[in-house]
Amino acid sequence: MQPDKINHNETLLSTPLITWILLAFACLTSPVALAQSNAVPDVSAPEVVASAQTSDSLHAQNIRKLLTIKEALEEKRARIRNLVEQLGNADEVDQEMLRGQITTMRQTINDLELSFENIAVSGASLRRLQDEPLKSLSWHDELMQVARPLLNSLKEATEKPRRIEELRREIDLYQQQFEVTRRATEALARFDLQVLPPGVATGLTELETTWRERSRDIERSLELARGNLNSLESEEVDLLATFGGIAREFFLGRGLTLLIALLTGIGIWFSMRALRELVRAKRPAQQDAEKAARLRLLFYAYHLLTVVVVALAVLSVFYVRGDLLLLSLAIITLVMLTLGIWRYLPRYIDEGRLLLNVGAAREGERVIYQGLPFRITSLNLYSELRNPELDGVVRLPLSAVAQLISRPRGNDAWFPCRVGDYLLLADGSFAHVLQQSIEWVRLKVKGSIVQIATADFLQQPARNLSVDGFGITVTFGIDYQHQQIALQQVPEQLRTGISAAFAASDYADDLKDLKVAFKAASASSLDYLIYASINGNSAASYIAIGPLIQQACVDICNQQGWIIPFTQVTLHQAENSALAESPKDTA
Repeated sequence: MQPDKINHNETLLSTPLITWILLAFACLTSPVALAQSNAVPDVSAPEVVASAQTSDSLHAQNIRKLLTIKEALEEKRARIRNLVEQLGNADEVDQEMLRGQITTMRQTINDLELSFENIAVSGASLRRLQDEPLKSLSWHDELMQVARPLLNSLKEATEKPRRIEELRREIDLYQQQFEVTRRATEALARFDLQVLPPGVATGLTELETTWRERSRDIERSLELARGNLNSLESEEVDLLATFGGIAREFFLGRGLTLLIALLTGIGIWFSMRALRELVRAKRPAQQDAEKAARLRLLFYAYHLLTVVVVALAVLSVFYVRGDLLLLSLAIITLVMLTLGIWRYLPRYIDEGRLLLNVGAAREGERVIYQGLPFRITSLNLYSELRNPELDGVVRLPLSAVAQLISRPRGNDAWFPCRVGDYLLLADGSFAHVLQQSIEWVRLKVKGSIVQIATADFLQQPARNLSVDGFGITVTFGIDYQHQQIALQQVPEQLRTGISAAFAASDYADDLKDLKVAFKAASASSLDYLIYASINGNSAASYIAIGPLIQQACVDICNQQGWIIPFTQVTLHQAENSALAESPKDTA
């Protein structure tokens, strides 16, 4: 038995590669291609002679097998006739045993007849093609009926490797059974060397006969299984011819069906889309909110109708072409998609309310998305959010818009500043807005470019000098020797001089208000509070306006001969020229 095991191991290493390569094409090829894969291709003249010789040798082997089986059948039938004769003369206990032996023998005869027929017709069988009895209908059976073409294709593709595996299991089982019968006959043969009572000897003789018959039957079945296995493994397959036949059958059969279905689906899809764009192009640009909502819902339903029409068209192609496998696969896919869509039905209802503009988020209203205010400019399969003051647009699917809640716009500003505005930041820095988008705000601060995330910028407090305007507060003092004119004449003179200085500057029209009032009598001077309210148009000169007021006050003092206290002069010099003087010089 060692050569058989070696042959078995070599087959395991050689045949599965070809089998699994063919299996990859099985589900999309027809039974004709499968039949071609098992056919023997045309070869040259010497190969034909060798093939004929091999065929004659196999034919002779089959004849010997048929003769062996026929002799076994005659032996079994004679054995049954002998048992039937014994049945008439036996008691009840022996009759039951004899009936069991007759039943077993008849089953063996049926198996031998089936093997005889299988060898004679080269394995052809109609058992798989017989009609099944009618059964009661059930959804499970109907689903299996739909999936049966796919399962049959897989079964046909794996017919040869499955049959080889079955024969190998049978050979292993027969070898084990043959080993058991061998040990049993050897054990019974030991009794032949001993003197036994007549009754025991008769029983042992019958038992030995039975076990020897079993051993011959098992050995015969083992030889038949080995012959069938060798026949299957000896079949040669021309891969080039096989693949060529499969490819040709595929492109002329199922491949052509797939191509027709694909072209039909694409054609209907683009036709429906072109019709939709034609209707959309002819509708008025400006429509009331209610009519626009109905049109959005109509287009949404049109999308669903397009999908349904394309699916029905593809199914129709498979049906007309008579390809049950592709039709079954398409139906199974559509059923799975339908079951999956059913779970999302509540979400689709919410999206339908959005399209009707009756949901939580409505077109034209204000909504907060990722910390920024936006206006919903359009509600559609992909909705648009825009901020009038920021560059860029946000496109969101309906599922994302359904999570938002909008409100009427009101009088709220969309953003605290615009490009070109001047700002006073929380840390006192003076900034110029260069660019602002939905992602970033770029500022110019002290000559450098600073980039801040838009959401973070919105959270920082900042004064917009260009929009709101601004005020400049200056404190100026004169000497105590001018105390008599300090309350009336000095404030009026300062106000007149500062107004004249503004009139001569570039921002004369932007001075909205100017106030000069006595503030306090400090330790060394009489101090005045000067407040100038400036329009936002002069926001770029925010830093220069304070020194202008100080310069105007000094000019007035020079004109009127007013003395500026030493400490006051020292203070102003420290404020205006701290970068030019050291602490020692200031002291």
